[in-house]
Amino acid sequence: MHSKPLPLHSLKVTVWRGFTAAFIVGPFFFEEIGPSGPVTCTVNRTRYESLLRTQIIPALKQRGCVDSAIFLQDGAPPHIATPVKELLNLHFGNDRIISHYFTTAFQP
Repeated sequence: MHSKPLPLHSLKVTVWRGFTAAFIVGPFFFEEIGPSGPVTCTVNRTRYESLLRTQIIPALKQRGCVDSAIFLQDGAPPHIATPVKELLNLHFGNDRIISHYFTTAFQP
């Protein structure tokens, strides 16, 4: 009798991807390295802020559009944490963010 092989990756994926009219940013996967390799992890404010600071904002700066991009996100708790809101305001200004708890709210 043959045993069923174990999957190479978790059956769950937590990923962030952004897009503009001209290009796609990402995908970026939320993973941690476990004893048997990458494991999907929960998105919390620390991980989300780190992704914005180290990957997303630099990618937009590299493309020369961080000063004109409009940032859209829903109101998931990691998206509206105070450090995340401060970081987004720093780079996009309150008038170029569409999200809950900002001037322009994300519509359900």
